[in-house]
Amino acid sequence: MNLPFNADESRALDVVRACVASKISPVPHDDAELVDSGGLDSMAWVDTLISIEAAMGIRDFGNPWPEDRSKTIRALADMVLESRRLTAREAPRADIRSAASADEKVSITGWASLLGSRQLSAEQIERDLDLPPHKIRDGAGIHRLCLAAVDEDELVLAQRASEIALEMAEISVEEIDFLVVTSATFLGFPSLAASLHARLLMPETSGALDVGGACAGLIYSFAVAKSLLAQNPRGVALVVASEVHSRRLSAPQVPGDFRGLFGDGACAFILTNSGTAANGSCISLKEFVWGCSGNAASSLRVRSYGDAGLTVQFKGEQLAHAAVAQLGRIIEKLENLAGQPRRKVDYFALHQPNPRVVAILAEKAGIPLERIPMMAKDCGNLGSVTCGAGLCQALNDFHQSGDGSRIPLIFMAAVAPGLVWGGTFLN
Repeated sequence: MNLPFNADESRALDVVRACVASKISPVPHDDAELVDSGGLDSMAWVDTLISIEAAMGIRDFGNPWPEDRSKTIRALADMVLESRRLTAREAPRADIRSAASADEKVSITGWASLLGSRQLSAEQIERDLDLPPHKIRDGAGIHRLCLAAVDEDELVLAQRASEIALEMAEISVEEIDFLVVTSATFLGFPSLAASLHARLLMPETSGALDVGGACAGLIYSFAVAKSLLAQNPRGVALVVASEVHSRRLSAPQVPGDFRGLFGDGACAFILTNSGTAANGSCISLKEFVWGCSGNAASSLRVRSYGDAGLTVQFKGEQLAHAAVAQLGRIIEKLENLAGQPRRKVDYFALHQPNPRVVAILAEKAGIPLERIPMMAKDCGNLGSVTCGAGLCQALNDFHQSGDGSRIPLIFMAAVAPGLVWGGTFLN
Protein backbone atom coordinates (compact mmCIF):
# COMPACT_ATOMS: atom_id res chain seq x y z
CA MET A 1 0.00 0.00 0.00
CA ASN A 2 2.04 2.95 -1.27
CA LEU A 3 0.66 6.44 -0.75
CA PRO A 4 1.27 9.20 -3.30
CA PHE A 5 3.79 11.81 -2.29
CA ASN A 6 1.00 14.35 -1.66
CA ALA A 7 -0.73 12.13 0.90
CA ASP A 8 -2.38 14.22 3.61
CA GLU A 9 -2.15 13.68 7.34
CA SER A 10 -5.47 11.88 7.65
CA ARG A 11 -4.44 9.15 5.22
CA ALA A 12 -1.05 8.78 6.89
CA LEU A 13 -2.81 8.50 10.25
CA ASP A 14 -5.04 5.72 8.93
CA VAL A 15 -2.06 3.60 7.88
CA VAL A 16 -0.16 4.26 11.12
CA ARG A 17 -3.22 3.35 13.21
CA ALA A 18 -3.58 0.09 11.28
CA CYS A 19 0.06 -0.82 11.93
CA VAL A 20 -0.21 0.05 15.61
CA ALA A 21 -3.48 -1.92 15.87
CA SER A 22 -1.60 -5.10 14.95
CA LYS A 23 0.44 -4.63 18.16
CA ILE A 24 -1.98 -3.01 20.62
CA SER A 25 -5.67 -3.51 21.23
CA PRO A 26 -7.52 -1.24 21.72
CA VAL A 27 -5.58 1.37 19.75
CA PRO A 28 -4.51 4.30 21.97
CA HIS A 29 -5.50 7.84 21.08
CA ASP A 30 -3.26 9.63 18.60
CA ASP A 31 -1.26 11.57 21.21
CA ALA A 32 -0.69 8.74 23.69
CA GLU A 33 2.90 7.62 24.29
CA LEU A 34 3.23 4.12 22.85
CA VAL A 35 6.51 3.02 24.51
CA ASP A 36 6.86 5.00 27.73
CA SER A 37 3.33 3.97 28.69
CA GLY A 38 4.28 0.30 28.39
CA GLY A 39 1.96 -0.35 25.45
CA LEU A 40 4.88 -1.39 23.24
CA ASP A 41 8.23 -2.81 24.28
CA SER A 42 11.35 -1.79 22.36
CA MET A 43 11.18 -4.65 19.85
CA ALA A 44 7.44 -4.14 19.24
CA TRP A 45 8.24 -0.49 18.51
CA VAL A 46 10.87 -1.59 15.99
CA ASP A 47 8.35 -4.00 14.46
CA THR A 48 5.83 -1.14 14.16
CA LEU A 49 8.37 1.08 12.39
CA ILE A 50 9.21 -1.70 9.95
CA SER A 51 5.49 -2.33 9.28
CA ILE A 52 5.00 1.32 8.44
CA GLU A 53 8.15 1.26 6.31
CA ALA A 54 6.79 -1.68 4.30
CA ALA A 55 3.30 -0.16 3.96
CA MET A 56 4.58 3.20 2.79
CA GLY A 57 7.62 2.09 0.81
CA ILE A 58 9.86 4.38 2.87
CA ARG A 59 13.47 3.32 3.31
CA ASP A 60 14.83 3.41 6.90
CA PHE A 61 11.60 4.90 8.23
CA GLY A 62 12.10 6.47 11.65
CA ASN A 63 15.67 5.25 11.92
CA PRO A 64 17.07 6.88 13.89
CA TRP A 65 14.07 8.15 15.83
CA PRO A 66 14.78 11.70 17.06
CA GLU A 67 15.43 11.67 20.81
CA ASP A 68 13.34 14.80 21.37
CA ARG A 69 10.31 13.44 19.49
CA SER A 70 7.49 11.62 21.24
CA LYS A 71 6.54 8.09 20.20
CA THR A 72 2.88 8.56 19.39
CA ILE A 73 0.59 7.75 16.49
CA ARG A 74 0.51 11.42 15.50
CA ALA A 75 4.31 11.68 15.63
CA LEU A 76 4.57 8.56 13.44
CA ALA A 77 2.18 10.07 10.89
CA ASP A 78 4.17 13.31 10.85
CA MET A 79 7.34 11.32 10.30
CA VAL A 80 5.66 9.52 7.38
CA LEU A 81 4.91 12.80 5.63
CA GLU A 82 8.42 14.15 6.27
CA SER A 83 10.05 10.94 5.06
CA ARG A 84 7.98 10.80 1.90
CA ARG A 85 9.00 14.34 1.00
CA LEU A 86 12.68 13.46 1.51
CA THR A 87 12.33 10.25 -0.48
CA ALA A 88 10.93 12.16 -3.43
CA ARG A 89 14.14 14.19 -3.63
CA GLU A 90 16.56 11.26 -3.36
CA ALA A 91 18.34 10.06 -6.49
CA PRO A 92 18.49 6.31 -7.05
CA ARG A 93 21.76 4.65 -6.03
CA ALA A 94 23.46 1.88 -7.95
CA ASP A 95 24.06 -1.46 -6.28
CA ILE A 96 27.62 -2.22 -5.24
CA ARG A 97 28.56 -5.72 -6.36
CA SER A 98 31.56 -7.96 -6.03
CA ALA A 99 34.22 -8.03 -8.70
CA ALA A 100 34.55 -11.78 -8.09
CA SER A 101 32.93 -13.54 -11.02
CA ALA A 102 30.25 -16.16 -10.43
CA ASP A 103 31.92 -18.19 -13.19
CA GLU A 104 34.93 -18.85 -10.96
CA LYS A 105 33.92 -22.09 -9.25
CA VAL A 106 35.20 -22.14 -5.68
CA SER A 107 33.73 -24.86 -3.52
CA ILE A 108 33.51 -25.43 0.22
CA THR A 109 34.95 -28.89 0.82
CA GLY A 110 35.27 -28.88 4.60
CA TRP A 111 33.69 -26.98 7.45
CA ALA A 112 33.41 -26.82 11.23
CA SER A 113 32.06 -24.61 13.98
CA LEU A 114 32.97 -24.65 17.64
CA LEU A 115 31.37 -22.91 20.63
CA GLY A 116 32.82 -21.84 23.93
CA SER A 117 32.56 -24.77 26.33
CA ARG A 118 31.14 -22.83 29.28
CA GLN A 119 27.35 -22.38 29.28
CA LEU A 120 25.29 -19.84 31.20
CA SER A 121 21.50 -19.81 31.31
CA ALA A 122 19.57 -16.63 30.61
CA GLU A 123 18.52 -16.51 34.25
CA GLN A 124 22.13 -16.68 35.41
CA ILE A 125 23.14 -13.96 32.96
CA GLU A 126 20.38 -11.70 34.25
CA ARG A 127 21.50 -12.24 37.85
CA ASP A 128 25.19 -11.76 37.08
CA LEU A 129 24.59 -8.53 35.15
CA ASP A 130 21.91 -7.22 37.50
CA LEU A 131 19.31 -7.12 34.74
CA PRO A 132 15.53 -7.28 35.22
CA PRO A 133 14.10 -10.83 35.18
CA HIS A 134 13.37 -12.15 31.67
CA LYS A 135 15.28 -9.28 30.01
CA ILE A 136 17.53 -11.70 28.10
CA ARG A 137 15.19 -14.70 27.71
CA ASP A 138 12.01 -12.87 26.74
CA GLY A 139 13.32 -9.48 25.64
CA ALA A 140 16.07 -10.81 23.35
CA GLY A 141 14.97 -14.45 22.96
CA ILE A 142 18.32 -15.85 24.15
CA HIS A 143 18.04 -18.93 26.39
CA ARG A 144 21.73 -19.41 27.11
CA LEU A 145 25.19 -18.20 26.18
CA CYS A 146 28.19 -20.32 25.21
CA LEU A 147 31.30 -18.66 26.61
CA ALA A 148 34.99 -19.45 26.43
CA ALA A 149 36.49 -21.41 29.30
CA VAL A 150 39.64 -20.25 31.10
CA ASP A 151 41.87 -22.19 28.69
CA GLU A 152 40.03 -21.01 25.54
CA ASP A 153 40.68 -17.88 23.52
CA GLU A 154 40.32 -16.82 19.86
CA LEU A 155 43.44 -18.73 18.87
CA VAL A 156 42.50 -21.96 20.66
CA LEU A 157 38.97 -22.00 19.23
CA ALA A 158 40.23 -21.10 15.74
CA GLN A 159 42.82 -23.88 15.81
CA ARG A 160 40.30 -26.52 16.89
CA ALA A 161 37.74 -25.50 14.25
CA SER A 162 40.45 -25.44 11.55
CA GLU A 163 41.69 -28.92 12.41
CA ILE A 164 38.16 -30.34 12.22
CA ALA A 165 37.53 -28.68 8.83
CA LEU A 166 40.86 -29.91 7.47
CA GLU A 167 40.06 -33.44 8.60
CA MET A 168 36.66 -33.34 6.93
CA ALA A 169 38.18 -32.12 3.64
CA GLU A 170 41.04 -34.65 3.95
CA ILE A 171 43.54 -31.85 3.36
CA SER A 172 46.80 -31.36 5.23
CA VAL A 173 48.07 -28.00 6.41
CA GLU A 174 50.95 -28.30 3.94
CA GLU A 175 48.43 -27.96 1.09
CA ILE A 176 47.00 -24.61 2.24
CA ASP A 177 48.04 -21.71 0.05
CA PHE A 178 46.09 -18.93 1.79
CA LEU A 179 44.85 -18.40 5.34
CA VAL A 180 42.19 -15.69 5.69
CA VAL A 181 41.05 -14.86 9.21
CA THR A 182 38.52 -12.45 10.70
CA SER A 183 37.91 -11.42 14.30
CA ALA A 184 36.63 -8.31 16.01
CA THR A 185 37.77 -9.34 19.49
CA PHE A 186 41.41 -10.39 18.93
CA LEU A 187 43.43 -7.24 19.58
CA GLY A 188 47.02 -8.53 19.80
CA PHE A 189 50.12 -8.56 17.63
CA PRO A 190 51.16 -10.69 15.86
CA SER A 191 47.71 -10.76 14.29
CA LEU A 192 45.32 -13.66 14.67
CA ALA A 193 46.10 -14.87 11.13
CA ALA A 194 49.84 -14.93 11.80
CA SER A 195 49.34 -16.56 15.20
CA LEU A 196 47.06 -19.24 13.77
CA HIS A 197 49.50 -19.83 10.90
CA ALA A 198 52.19 -20.63 13.49
CA ARG A 199 49.90 -22.70 15.70
CA LEU A 200 48.82 -24.90 12.76
CA LEU A 201 52.47 -25.31 11.66
CA MET A 202 51.61 -24.11 8.16
CA PRO A 203 54.46 -23.85 5.62
CA GLU A 204 56.25 -20.55 5.20
CA THR A 205 54.93 -20.29 1.63
CA SER A 206 51.32 -20.13 2.86
CA GLY A 207 50.03 -16.58 2.94
CA ALA A 208 48.18 -15.25 6.00
CA LEU A 209 46.06 -12.15 6.26
CA ASP A 210 43.37 -10.65 8.48
CA VAL A 211 40.10 -9.18 7.22
CA GLY A 212 37.89 -6.71 9.10
CA GLY A 213 34.14 -6.28 8.89
CA ALA A 214 33.12 -7.41 12.39
CA CYS A 215 29.81 -9.31 12.10
CA ALA A 216 30.09 -9.22 8.28
CA GLY A 217 33.74 -10.27 8.39
CA LEU A 218 33.23 -13.88 7.32
CA ILE A 219 31.42 -12.88 4.12
CA TYR A 220 34.19 -10.41 3.30
CA SER A 221 36.75 -13.13 4.06
CA PHE A 222 35.02 -15.50 1.65
CA ALA A 223 35.21 -12.84 -1.07
CA VAL A 224 38.93 -12.26 -0.41
CA ALA A 225 39.67 -16.00 -0.43
CA LYS A 226 37.76 -16.50 -3.67
CA SER A 227 39.71 -13.70 -5.32
CA LEU A 228 43.01 -15.19 -4.14
CA LEU A 229 42.08 -18.61 -5.48
CA ALA A 230 41.33 -17.04 -8.86
CA GLN A 231 45.11 -16.40 -9.08
CA ASN A 232 45.92 -20.01 -8.22
CA PRO A 233 43.59 -22.50 -9.93
CA ARG A 234 44.96 -25.42 -7.91
CA GLY A 235 45.09 -23.55 -4.65
CA VAL A 236 43.47 -24.21 -1.27
CA ALA A 237 42.27 -21.55 1.15
CA LEU A 238 41.42 -21.83 4.83
CA VAL A 239 38.90 -19.22 6.01
CA VAL A 240 38.41 -18.78 9.75
CA ALA A 241 36.33 -16.57 12.04
CA SER A 242 36.87 -16.55 15.81
CA GLU A 243 35.38 -14.34 18.52
CA VAL A 244 35.67 -14.25 22.32
CA HIS A 245 33.34 -11.44 23.37
CA SER A 246 33.10 -12.46 27.01
CA ARG A 247 36.53 -11.03 27.88
CA ARG A 248 36.44 -7.95 25.68
CA LEU A 249 33.04 -6.86 27.02
CA SER A 250 33.71 -7.62 30.68
CA ALA A 251 34.48 -4.01 31.64
CA PRO A 252 32.01 -2.71 34.27
CA GLN A 253 31.11 0.32 32.15
CA VAL A 254 29.77 -1.89 29.32
CA PRO A 255 25.94 -1.96 29.63
CA GLY A 256 24.63 -5.29 30.90
CA ASP A 257 21.85 -5.49 28.33
CA PHE A 258 24.61 -5.32 25.67
CA ARG A 259 27.05 -7.73 27.33
CA GLY A 260 24.29 -10.28 27.83
CA LEU A 261 23.77 -10.77 24.10
CA PHE A 262 27.17 -12.16 23.07
CA GLY A 263 28.68 -15.63 23.06
CA ASP A 264 32.05 -17.04 22.01
CA GLY A 265 32.98 -19.40 19.19
CA ALA A 266 34.83 -20.06 15.95
CA CYS A 267 34.20 -21.52 12.50
CA ALA A 268 36.48 -22.69 9.69
CA PHE A 269 36.01 -23.52 6.01
CA ILE A 270 38.21 -25.14 3.35
CA LEU A 271 37.83 -23.56 -0.09
CA THR A 272 39.18 -25.14 -3.26
CA ASN A 273 38.86 -24.87 -7.02
CA SER A 274 38.71 -28.65 -7.34
CA GLY A 275 34.99 -28.77 -6.66
CA THR A 276 34.21 -31.93 -4.73
CA ALA A 277 35.09 -32.80 -1.14
CA ALA A 278 36.02 -36.25 0.13
CA ASN A 279 32.59 -36.46 1.76
CA GLY A 280 30.89 -35.97 -1.60
CA SER A 281 29.80 -32.37 -1.08
CA CYS A 282 30.07 -29.85 -3.88
CA ILE A 283 28.62 -26.47 -2.98
CA SER A 284 30.13 -23.38 -4.56
CA LEU A 285 30.44 -19.75 -3.54
CA LYS A 286 28.73 -17.52 -6.08
CA GLU A 287 28.49 -13.73 -6.36
CA PHE A 288 28.68 -11.17 -3.56
CA VAL A 289 26.97 -7.91 -2.64
CA TRP A 290 28.31 -5.45 -0.11
CA GLY A 291 28.23 -1.87 1.02
CA CYS A 292 28.20 0.48 3.99
CA SER A 293 25.19 2.50 5.15
CA GLY A 294 26.62 5.23 7.33
CA ASN A 295 23.25 6.66 8.37
CA ALA A 296 23.09 4.03 11.14
CA ALA A 297 26.73 4.31 12.23
CA SER A 298 25.86 5.93 15.58
CA SER A 299 23.70 2.99 16.71
CA LEU A 300 26.72 1.08 18.01
CA ARG A 301 30.15 2.45 18.86
CA VAL A 302 32.82 0.67 20.89
CA ARG A 303 36.09 2.36 21.87
CA SER A 304 39.10 0.94 23.68
CA TYR A 305 41.05 3.25 25.99
CA GLY A 306 43.86 1.05 27.35
CA ASP A 307 43.64 0.72 31.12
CA ALA A 308 40.30 2.53 31.07
CA GLY A 309 38.78 -0.44 29.25
CA LEU A 310 35.91 -0.17 26.79
CA THR A 311 33.21 2.41 26.34
CA VAL A 312 30.08 1.38 24.49
CA GLN A 313 27.40 3.50 22.87
CA PHE A 314 24.48 1.18 22.19
CA LYS A 315 21.10 2.23 20.77
CA GLY A 316 19.26 -1.07 20.69
CA GLU A 317 16.07 0.02 18.94
CA GLN A 318 17.91 1.91 16.22
CA LEU A 319 20.35 -0.95 15.65
CA ALA A 320 17.61 -3.59 15.49
CA HIS A 321 15.60 -1.53 13.02
CA ALA A 322 18.63 -0.94 10.80
CA ALA A 323 19.59 -4.62 10.93
CA VAL A 324 16.14 -5.89 9.94
CA ALA A 325 15.76 -3.36 7.14
CA GLN A 326 19.23 -3.94 5.68
CA LEU A 327 19.08 -7.74 5.93
CA GLY A 328 15.80 -7.60 4.03
CA ARG A 329 17.41 -5.53 1.30
CA ILE A 330 20.37 -7.90 1.06
CA ILE A 331 17.99 -10.84 0.57
CA GLU A 332 16.32 -8.94 -2.28
CA LYS A 333 19.70 -8.34 -3.93
CA LEU A 334 20.63 -12.01 -3.58
CA GLU A 335 17.35 -13.02 -5.21
CA ASN A 336 18.35 -10.94 -8.23
CA LEU A 337 21.88 -12.37 -8.33
CA ALA A 338 20.76 -15.96 -7.91
CA GLY A 339 17.81 -15.64 -10.27
CA GLN A 340 15.73 -17.48 -7.68
CA PRO A 341 12.98 -16.21 -5.35
CA ARG A 342 13.42 -16.60 -1.61
CA ARG A 343 10.80 -19.34 -1.49
CA LYS A 344 13.24 -21.55 -3.42
CA VAL A 345 16.06 -21.00 -0.91
CA ASP A 346 16.80 -24.02 1.27
CA TYR A 347 18.62 -22.21 4.08
CA PHE A 348 19.32 -18.65 5.20
CA ALA A 349 22.61 -18.37 7.12
CA LEU A 350 22.03 -14.91 8.54
CA HIS A 351 23.63 -12.71 11.13
CA GLN A 352 21.56 -12.87 14.31
CA PRO A 353 21.76 -9.84 16.64
CA ASN A 354 19.25 -11.74 18.77
CA PRO A 355 16.45 -14.24 18.09
CA ARG A 356 13.67 -11.66 18.36
CA VAL A 357 15.25 -9.58 15.60
CA VAL A 358 15.47 -12.72 13.44
CA ALA A 359 11.79 -13.51 14.09
CA ILE A 360 10.78 -9.99 13.01
CA LEU A 361 12.93 -10.30 9.88
CA ALA A 362 11.45 -13.70 9.02
CA GLU A 363 7.91 -12.35 9.33
CA LYS A 364 8.59 -9.23 7.28
CA ALA A 365 10.60 -11.06 4.61
CA GLY A 366 8.23 -14.02 4.33
CA ILE A 367 10.88 -16.56 5.34
CA PRO A 368 9.84 -19.70 7.26
CA LEU A 369 11.78 -19.70 10.53
CA GLU A 370 12.69 -23.36 10.05
CA ARG A 371 14.87 -22.35 7.08
CA ILE A 372 17.03 -20.15 9.32
CA PRO A 373 19.44 -22.15 11.50
CA MET A 374 18.67 -20.40 14.78
CA MET A 375 22.09 -20.17 16.42
CA ALA A 376 21.69 -17.19 18.75
CA LYS A 377 18.95 -18.79 20.86
CA ASP A 378 21.31 -21.29 22.46
CA CYS A 379 24.71 -19.58 22.18
CA GLY A 380 24.16 -15.82 21.80
CA ASN A 381 25.35 -13.41 19.12
CA LEU A 382 28.68 -14.81 17.90
CA GLY A 383 29.64 -11.78 15.81
CA SER A 384 31.47 -12.80 12.63
CA VAL A 385 31.06 -16.48 13.58
CA THR A 386 27.25 -16.35 13.53
CA CYS A 387 26.82 -16.69 9.75
CA GLY A 388 29.50 -19.38 9.64
CA ALA A 389 27.92 -21.41 12.44
CA GLY A 390 24.58 -21.13 10.65
CA LEU A 391 26.17 -22.23 7.38
CA CYS A 392 27.78 -25.24 9.09
CA GLN A 393 24.43 -26.21 10.60
CA ALA A 394 22.71 -25.86 7.21
CA LEU A 395 25.33 -28.01 5.47
CA ASN A 396 25.18 -30.65 8.20
CA ASP A 397 21.37 -30.75 8.12
CA PHE A 398 21.31 -31.05 4.35
CA HIS A 399 23.82 -33.89 4.25
CA GLN A 400 22.01 -35.71 7.03
CA SER A 401 18.80 -35.45 5.01
CA GLY A 402 20.33 -37.83 2.47
CA ASP A 403 19.13 -35.82 -0.54
CA GLY A 404 22.19 -36.25 -2.72
CA SER A 405 20.34 -35.65 -5.97
CA ARG A 406 20.68 -31.87 -5.82
CA ILE A 407 22.76 -29.03 -4.36
CA PRO A 408 21.10 -26.76 -1.78
CA LEU A 409 20.62 -23.05 -2.37
CA ILE A 410 21.84 -21.03 0.62
CA PHE A 411 21.71 -17.28 1.17
CA MET A 412 24.18 -15.62 3.55
CA ALA A 413 23.68 -12.07 4.79
CA ALA A 414 25.19 -10.00 7.60
CA VAL A 415 25.26 -6.47 8.93
CA ALA A 416 27.89 -4.98 11.22
CA PRO A 417 28.53 -1.67 13.00
CA GLY A 418 29.10 1.09 10.54
CA LEU A 419 26.61 -0.06 9.04
CA VAL A 420 28.84 -2.43 7.05
CA TRP A 421 26.89 -5.13 5.23
CA GLY A 422 27.48 -8.02 2.86
CA GLY A 423 25.86 -11.06 1.33
CA THR A 424 26.52 -14.01 -0.91
CA PHE A 425 24.80 -17.18 -2.04
CA LEU A 426 25.95 -20.76 -2.40
CA ASN A 427 24.71 -23.46 -4.76
